[in-house]
Amino acid sequence: MLKENRLNLKLGFFLLYGLVMLILAYNIQPMHDYGLYFAHWELVLHGGDPWQKIGGANAYGPVYNAFAWLYVIDTQLPKLVFTASWLFVSFYAINAFWKLAHPTRLHKVLFILLWLFNPFFILSTIFYGFNDAFVALLVFLAMLMTVKFKRLGGGVFLLSLGVLTKIYPLFLLPFTVKNKQQLFKYGLLFVLIVFGGYLLTYFIWGDSFLNAFGKANGRDPTLFSVMRFVTGAYFPSQTFGQAILAVSNLLILLGIGYIFKLFMVGRINQITAFLASFTVLLMFYKAGQQQFYLVYFALFAAWTIVDFKQETPNIKAFYAVLVLGLWMSIMAGLVYPLTGQMEGNYLWLRDVIGLPTFIILVVVLSYLLKPVKLAKGSVSSYGDLSNEKE
Repeated sequence: MLKENRLNLKLGFFLLYGLVMLILAYNIQPMHDYGLYFAHWELVLHGGDPWQKIGGANAYGPVYNAFAWLYVIDTQLPKLVFTASWLFVSFYAINAFWKLAHPTRLHKVLFILLWLFNPFFILSTIFYGFNDAFVALLVFLAMLMTVKFKRLGGGVFLLSLGVLTKIYPLFLLPFTVKNKQQLFKYGLLFVLIVFGGYLLTYFIWGDSFLNAFGKANGRDPTLFSVMRFVTGAYFPSQTFGQAILAVSNLLILLGIGYIFKLFMVGRINQITAFLASFTVLLMFYKAGQQQFYLVYFALFAAWTIVDFKQETPNIKAFYAVLVLGLWMSIMAGLVYPLTGQMEGNYLWLRDVIGLPTFIILVVVLSYLLKPVKLAKGSVSSYGDLSNEKE
């Protein structure tokens, strides 16, 4: 009876919390990127080209354009979908994590605080309505389908939809398979879905969708990227900073390649490889916008659900990502809006914020790649989860 009452109380809280968030999301007037989406969707609805140059370039894929048909029903309806996507990730992650035996009560409380009371998440969804929340849902489900439920076809399908919404989940694809046979089968599935999506896009709008692929590389480094710091006024050598910026994409490829090597030889398990590779991307990606961290924390949620099923979960990596969550809650959730999006007298924050973010990411990566010590003092390779009980 007590257990049933607790279940009802938890369900009631989730419903109340979710309802409040959705009501707020609907009633808060469009701002930030969400207001820009309207221009793209208007072009879709009126036969225009959604990738033509307007006030803000469209850096998104064809699935994003499909939200125009929700927008025509109610301008706030797509934002409700984005908010609901984030609520699903939050509630599923909290519920799954709470049921695990290995997390302590402190771990569980901190996990709940991260998801439900982080001003960064609230600002990003109910105020700014970032479409990355929808990408985060797709990536989260893709990771669980691939690692937890062993449904590679479903995982690749969801990841493909994520790529067709925004391109950056693409780098996760190599970590979905473990052998050449899977690589051919599921790699072909991915290609067919993505190629089919863009072929349909080509028949409707021509090749203008290619503009989206160069959007990130064509812009200056943004606030949470270390590349903004090394090319800013507070870095001692502009020449050296520009040299680092020039090889930023190479650093990403080398870093992810190294993670892939560790994954293929069994040094790290699959879900850790996913999270570590995204950590590398954010370390060096010059378009280091805050909304990309929505996908990062969704991937972290999938990692915790899988990792804490082991007898020796990676506690240090868990705490390191919580520190990153605290950092984002302060800088992106509080300082960013309170300083007018770090403009005017606070513009200097944009030039320096990438450095501490980079340092935290380095710490996270170091803990993710460090073998976990077992209770008896031996060291785990932290690679094989094949014996994990579902």
